[in-house]
Amino acid sequence: MNADMIITPLDCIEKIHKISENSLLREPLFEAVADEIRRLSQYLNATPIETVLFANAFAMWFDRNNFSTVFNHLGLKEFQILKYRKEITSLYSKKLLINKDKTERNINDFDITQTILIAISDNLPVQISKQNTDSCQKKNLVDILEGFYEISEQYDDEKIMSFEFKDYIDKLCVTYSNYPLFKEIKKLRLDNFETFFLLDTIWDAISAGDNEYNTGLQRTVNDYFKRKSSAIQALNQFLKGENKLIKKGLVELSKEGFANHVLVKLSDYMIDFLHKNEELTIDNISVDNKKLILHKDLPPRKLFYNTEEKIQIERISEILSEKRFHSLQLSLKQKNMPSGIAILFHGTAGTGKTESVYQLAKQTNRNIFKVDISDTKSKWFGESQKIIKKVFTDYKAFCKTEKTTPFLLLNEADAVIGKRKMAGSTNTADTENAIQNIILEEIENFEGIMFATTNMVENMDAAFERRFLFKIRFNSPEEYCAAKIWRLKFPSMTEDESIKLATDFNFSGGEMENIARKCLMDELLAGTKPTFNHIYQLCKNEKWSDSSGKTQIGFLSKAISGLKNIQEPTTRQ
Repeated sequence: MNADMIITPLDCIEKIHKISENSLLREPLFEAVADEIRRLSQYLNATPIETVLFANAFAMWFDRNNFSTVFNHLGLKEFQILKYRKEITSLYSKKLLINKDKTERNINDFDITQTILIAISDNLPVQISKQNTDSCQKKNLVDILEGFYEISEQYDDEKIMSFEFKDYIDKLCVTYSNYPLFKEIKKLRLDNFETFFLLDTIWDAISAGDNEYNTGLQRTVNDYFKRKSSAIQALNQFLKGENKLIKKGLVELSKEGFANHVLVKLSDYMIDFLHKNEELTIDNISVDNKKLILHKDLPPRKLFYNTEEKIQIERISEILSEKRFHSLQLSLKQKNMPSGIAILFHGTAGTGKTESVYQLAKQTNRNIFKVDISDTKSKWFGESQKIIKKVFTDYKAFCKTEKTTPFLLLNEADAVIGKRKMAGSTNTADTENAIQNIILEEIENFEGIMFATTNMVENMDAAFERRFLFKIRFNSPEEYCAAKIWRLKFPSMTEDESIKLATDFNFSGGEMENIARKCLMDELLAGTKPTFNHIYQLCKNEKWSDSSGKTQIGFLSKAISGLKNIQEPTTRQ
């Protein structure tokens, strides 16, 4: 670039001063000399409105060095100096100007040091005095964003003008420049609008208490731009993925088809950044998410286990106590072993596998991220892999919001831990194999607590067997255990009666629950408590087969048997 083409600070000051005359510090001024204000703002490390006031003060210092003259030039009344007291005080704090009144009661009269004069005239860097930011550093980021929201509301209600709002955002970035968030904004060179949009999205997530799609794209764009053409241009940049917030991976758009329905949320990167650098935790998973089960919402239930099951469950419960689990993870990491724990509960239906996970969560004060594997099945090839991958991604994000490591529960996992199919046999087989490979890889690198439940462990692929640190088989209750469950379900039942039911019927806990529910229904209908004989009869009709495993002769088996004796039909006369 030729020397005569270089735009100096003096050039910027001259043009700003010239265009500022009778501008009333309104929006057209900031648009007319936007480039000069931007250049001089960067040079002075000042906000746009501070820059305009300084440029005019500098140009008029040679004539009369007071702000009354400056404001007359701008077409403003002298008393309006008070409106811009903060900006003038900031110029004094940075030593760009010197306040002649040492008591600082009068901000009108100013002076300029020889150091600043020489720096600007010779196009040298100016030495900006750092403002005392101790008081602002004590502010919590949430308080800062709440203040931002309040000013935004004033802007929406047209209580402040566009240039004043933009100046406020610039000043916010300067005032809190030591905060990691504003350092990131400066590093990424976000412009005024992009800064506004990001802060607004963060505030929406804080207000909602989660990082669902809480920010309306078109509404937020319209809140900032008062001119329709500018709003449309900004909106299109977002939709085309050309906005810097999208390019840099700070926010994500929903996939609605119409612009006025598109919503925005913070990216995982931004959530993680705020958590690590600002100690600001925003749930990345909505509390309304059906996958999320809070331990405080789980009702306590008394469970009875067979001897071997009880020993193993108590061992797991002890390991998962927060103190023991934390120590265990540290020890495993020190020995370069996987620090996550994967546990498989297997056995016939109704034996208490899922309920045991719930009660372990309640005992150890851990929330549950529950996934029913049937949800991962998709009719579109390739989608299932994405869904199962997202399960682990969401779980990791959920862990960051929790004080104690939560459970990941893969409920009824038969479909994804079964024996792998022959590659290339069918598209479905290839999809299921791909899902299994993802899960195997995720378990290998897992750092949390995972439970999987299955009714068909015999079909489990061998590769999964070693991935599960604990494998507990849940059998139907042994007689002494079943008797305890019967008495829990029917407190009025005698010990002999409970032993009789436990001996005669090989029921799971779920089947006993069914009998109790039926009895309650009968009690409500008849108005009398069911007798033991009634309970016994319900037990006899509960299973498709009897307790010995022999098929009962019901209406279906009788019908099949009867078919053998049917003679050829005769013609009806």
